[in-house]
Amino acid sequence: MKNNDKQITNIIYEAATMKRMKRVGFQILGNGEESIGEHSFMTAVIAYFLAKKLHLDIGKTLTMSIFHDMHETRVGDAHKIALKYITRNQKKANNDIFGLIDQELVRLLDEYEERKTPEAQIVFEANVIALLVRLKPLTEQGDIHAEKWMMNKTRIRTPEAVELTKILLETDSQDWWLDIQNELEKEFKKNP
Repeated sequence: MKNNDKQITNIIYEAATMKRMKRVGFQILGNGEESIGEHSFMTAVIAYFLAKKLHLDIGKTLTMSIFHDMHETRVGDAHKIALKYITRNQKKANNDIFGLIDQELVRLLDEYEERKTPEAQIVFEANVIALLVRLKPLTEQGDIHAEKWMMNKTRIRTPEAVELTKILLETDSQDWWLDIQNELEKEFKKNP
């Protein structure tokens, strides 16, 4: 096995830990949970559609989305209260994880952290929208604290992302399958 292959293998196993590592903000909220891997996937799904709508570089956007929280395998996730008291060296973590085999990825993650390009801004906003998508079912179940966290929507600035957020928050999180169920019920009535 080439040394490069061994480094890639280690990165893959390190990335797999993101499925087990929980986002810690939900501990403060007291309800719900989500792994870092689940959150990164949802961020990528949202970023894809926003990048496509805005005619941005989809490859760049998806790469940033997929890896935007990978540093948390080394520095951990931290909720907003903790960030008032601690600092995490995300740049060093990203460089230590990827630097020996993929400097371009390290540069993309630096670009994401700087939030100066349209792709980086969209990934950041998709990251926020992913949180809102996770909170929405909690608010529908009456969680008043999750409702307070919905104020994160004010962090979204891009008009297309604002519009998508508005629609997401106006839509019942269960509509996607209820619509299918209604179609099936009509078909069952025709062909019992």
